[in-house]
Amino acid sequence: MRHKIQSFVSAGIALLAMLGMGIAPAAAQGTGFYVGAGAGQTSSDLCSDPAFAGLSCDDKDTGIKVFGGYNFLPNFGVEAAWIDLGEASVSGPGGSGKVSVDGYQIAGVGILPINPQFDVFGKVGFYMWDAELTSTFGNASEDGTDLMFGFGGAWNFTPQLSLRAEWERFDVDDEDADLLSASIVFKF
Repeated sequence: MRHKIQSFVSAGIALLAMLGMGIAPAAAQGTGFYVGAGAGQTSSDLCSDPAFAGLSCDDKDTGIKVFGGYNFLPNFGVEAAWIDLGEASVSGPGGSGKVSVDGYQIAGVGILPINPQFDVFGKVGFYMWDAELTSTFGNASEDGTDLMFGFGGAWNFTPQLSLRAEWERFDVDDEDADLLSASIVFKF
């Protein structure tokens, strides 16, 4: 729990620092609606759990996301997304199991335009997740809401089109899951 609080505080301080740098001119970012979609690699700390020592474990997969947001100011917006973190699996002589996680995110986004072609951003919010476990011993599901944070950069090809690269960390029932992704963004 202490790690969660420290991570949340660190992400919050980074976001506030970005916002505190002043309202910079933002010819490319501006205000208004945007939508996007992306994909990348997910990883979790599942395989580092001592309970799975000596078993075959794979906690990396492909993650996908679809998102939209609104920038109220050139340096601040809100973003909502559906994010599929993929699947992790464990197998051994006694059986096997797979867990898949997806859910919805809502986050505040702080944006720092570097120049008209490039922005950096940070985000802090919540991830409302749903996990499905399928194993040789039966199936189960669980859901919850936990913290998330991330940062990244956007290359603005035009005022309406950009390419975004970002890293996001999701807390899923005391397990950390990371998504490193690339996305295309359309601005209105």
